[in-house]
This record gives sequence, structure tokens and C-alpha cells, in this order.
Amino acid sequence: MTTPEPTREPETPPAAPVSGEPAGDQVGKHAGKHVADESAQQSAQQSVPKLRPAVAAAGRKVAAGGRTAIGAARRPQGRLVAGGLFVTAIVTGVVLVAVWLAPTGGVPVAQESSASTAPTSAAPSGTGEASFSPFPTTTTSPLPPNSGLTEWADKLAVKVEIPPVALRAYAYAEYVLTSRKPSCNLRWSTIAAIGKIETNHGRVGASTLGPDGRVLPPIVGPALDGKAGRAKVADTDAGALDNDRAWDHAVGPLQFMPTAWRAYAVDADSDGLVDPNDIDDAALAAATKLCEANKDLSQAANWNAAIKTFPDLSAKVQQVFDAANTYGQKSRA
Repeated sequence: MTTPEPTREPETPPAAPVSGEPAGDQVGKHAGKHVADESAQQSAQQSVPKLRPAVAAAGRKVAAGGRTAIGAARRPQGRLVAGGLFVTAIVTGVVLVAVWLAPTGGVPVAQESSASTAPTSAAPSGTGEASFSPFPTTTTSPLPPNSGLTEWADKLAVKVEIPPVALRAYAYAEYVLTSRKPSCNLRWSTIAAIGKIETNHGRVGASTLGPDGRVLPPIVGPALDGKAGRAKVADTDAGALDNDRAWDHAVGPLQFMPTAWRAYAVDADSDGLVDPNDIDDAALAAATKLCEANKDLSQAANWNAAIKTFPDLSAKVQQVFDAANTYGQKSRA
């Protein structure tokens, strides 16, 4: 099979600038402040009250202690201690400056990529990765980790015809794997293509995708009983996921086999549940599976091999590629 190349490749969105006061206009401010400070010091010197004997004695002890410390610092051992204290002070200052500079206005939102006409990859691509955190945790949270992608997903969903809740899940899965395994070069469009081919993003049969990312009723594929050309896989989960103690079934919007789900399951939305019928959990599990070999998925051979790790997609690699490529193109239209 010959894998076509996408017509365009996305660019990484620019990092959000750190806001701050411009360097100009500072000289005048500091000059005025200097004059005001001198006046304040003169007034303060005229009105400083006399210290009580006990306070004055304490002040003399502090001063004597300071002179002793300076003398000790001049000795070789003292210089080591003083040097350590100086380094500690520098590190503390850097940390405080970093905290002060850190933006506090909310989670940055992923942006759409600008188009590029020079194809350099034989695997499909989507828009640039998100640039926010946190990673999924095992504790419940009022807002899912991917909530920062809401505005981006709502805007793009109409173009690509993907439910916003699913689009957020796919983009967040890209972000996590880009952070953990940047050399994998996984894009959300590949995960979205798998969701499209498998269950139309959780909307197959009577199932619908809820605003919380959960598919109801749960999607359970046909029994893998060896009939009608299907694989023959005896039950491996005692019916826990597919309610069948005789045969295994693929489950969820990305159609995980029970054995694969046990290997890659994750609580991506921090709701305290690990559920293959939750698009958030399923998308991140799929991304982890695709990047397990940590090979560059921008290369056609590696991308094809990764898709084939999903058994029911082995004969549908071209369909997955076409869907992924279409999503990448529509996202930049």
C-alpha cells in the first residue's frame, strides 16, 4: 500500500508572551522616587525616638554578631559557609522572580496552526500541540485537565465535524504524549481518525457522547467468536467490560480489547474512574499505545505500524490515514 503525503504541515503555535511593564518610562519614575526618598529620610531622621537601654543593648549585640560573622567569613572555612549562603540566596531570588513572572490569568489555550505548502511528512498531521498542564491524576477535580482547550475545541469542532468534547480529548492526549515522548510526533488528528473509523466518535448505533465525555449506552462490539470473519478470542475479563463470559468484545469509542485496556487504562479526566467508554480516558490510552515504541510517527512506516497495533484496524490503515489527513486539512482551512 502506498501512503500519500498530506498537502500541508502544521506549524507550532507561538508561545504566549509574558506580560510586564515596558522598560521605557522607568527612568523618570525612579528619579522622582529618589527625590521623594531623600525627603522622607530627612524627615525620619528628625523624628526618630531614642531607644530604650534594653533595645539599644540588643542592637549592639546584633551589630557585634554581624562583625563576628564577617570576620568568620574572611577565614577559609568561613568563606565556604558564606559562599553557600550566597548561593542559597541567589537560588531563592531566582525562584521568587520565576513565581512573580509566572502568568496567573488561566490556562493557555491551544491555537490553530497556520498553513504551510511544503509537505515534509508521509504521515498525517493536525494543528500544533497544546501548551498547558496539568497531567492527569488519580484524584477527582471539579474541572478536567483538558478544560483549557474548551474555546479551541468549540471553534474548531464545526470545521472538522467532531464533537467538542471528543476534540478536547484528542488534543489533550496529543499534549500529554508530546510532553512525555516528544520524539513520537503524535498528532490529535491520528487519534481522531481512529475515533472516526471505529465509532464515529462514540456515536454509533443508539449510543451518544455526553458532555462529560462518557458514551451512553456503552459501546460493545460483536463477540469475537470466530464467526463471520471475526477473530476468535475467548473471554479474558470475566465479562467485566463486555458482559460476556464466553468471548471478548471490543469496547468503548476507540474499541479497546479488554486485554489492551488493562495495559493502557488511565484516568485522563481525573474523575476518579477508569472507563473505556469515557472518550477522555480512551483517547489518552490510545495515544499511549500509539507511542509505546517511541518511534517517529511522522515517518510513514512507523505510523502504519502504530495503527496496526489496533487489531481491527490492520486492514483499514488507508481509511485511518485519509480521515486523519482530512482532519488536518480542515483544521487549517
